[in-house]
Amino acid sequence: MDNFILEKKFKWIPYDKFKNVEYLDKGGFGTIYKAIWFYNNKDNEVILKCHINLSENLNEFLNEWKYHESCLSSYDIIYFYGFTKDPDTLKYMVVMDYANKGNLRGNLTRIIKSGWYQKLYMLFEIISGLNDMHKQNLIHCDFHDGNILNHNESKIYISDLGLCKPVKSFLKKYDIYGVIPFMAPEVLRGNSYTLASDIYSFSMIMWEFTSGVPPFNNRAHDFQLSLSICGGEHPEIIENTPQCYVDLMEKCWNENQLKRPSSKEVLNIIKEWISLPDNVKVEDINEELKCNIMEFINAPIGYNNNLATESHPKAHYASRLLGFTSKQLNEILESRDLQAYNSSQSFTTSGKVNEESEDSQSSIKVNEMLVSKDLDDCIVNLKLSDKK
Repeated sequence: MDNFILEKKFKWIPYDKFKNVEYLDKGGFGTIYKAIWFYNNKDNEVILKCHINLSENLNEFLNEWKYHESCLSSYDIIYFYGFTKDPDTLKYMVVMDYANKGNLRGNLTRIIKSGWYQKLYMLFEIISGLNDMHKQNLIHCDFHDGNILNHNESKIYISDLGLCKPVKSFLKKYDIYGVIPFMAPEVLRGNSYTLASDIYSFSMIMWEFTSGVPPFNNRAHDFQLSLSICGGEHPEIIENTPQCYVDLMEKCWNENQLKRPSSKEVLNIIKEWISLPDNVKVEDINEELKCNIMEFINAPIGYNNNLATESHPKAHYASRLLGFTSKQLNEILESRDLQAYNSSQSFTTSGKVNEESEDSQSSIKVNEMLVSKDLDDCIVNLKLSDKK
């Protein structure tokens, strides 16, 4: 620990420098405390995070921080001060900046009532921080609304950078760890996290900004939901959401990770959306962008979407070890694929018979039309019968 701190110029902060230490919350990666630290001639509110398994797996934790140190200076990533150690428990703790509005999930009811410009600006800060990570080829691996912090109403920070991998080192083969609604289908199926997996998680945050509730909050976060996500299910599109926003969101949650946009591409799109009000020469903006901006301007604010605001009792939004494995998921999914293939072959075989029957019915309908005195009425009747 000492050599690492000297090498990376991180601070070692004696625990007695903190006062008013109080329990704040418990998350998937450990217990969180709030404290006052006298630093730079003033009292500073900070977070002390007692990371799960940190003391038992200190070397891997520090090695992970070496890689993440390169982007800790990002304005959109929560500031990291250094380390301390609780003399009573002998556990190491991470010292981080304090965001006074808590995590994003706790602010959704307020955010949904905001105008689209403010929503887009907050999303811009989120994707900007994620892009700072991705530029260094770093993956968050646990990107969800509990790890995005809100300070002074509108400022957004990404947190828990580099905390995921040390926890995962304790997992067995096929174990799954995380928050199900924010996990990409390929990750649930046991594949490694990629930059595209983070983008999938970002799409769920985009959806929250249209709904005001976490994704799949009305469902148990269990094996069945994981099967549904792997089968391509997504949260329903909220009515009156600007179409250009829907298009980007759907690209980000594409089942094929190779078809998801990069963080840089998403950043540039959202940047265009929020930069237009500052651009005096509106005539220089292409028609597509003008239409997109008008969608945001005309979209209703704070509308009701009839979604349940109370979460299902078995909905879990803290990272956790799931009670099933990726192997079990894949066994069911592969058996479904086989059943679907067999069904399609059966359908192809019987298709010829169905086609002949349909051709016969069509001939009857055409003959009825030919003898009708009112051709228009027959066309209407034909359409109605087709719908039935």
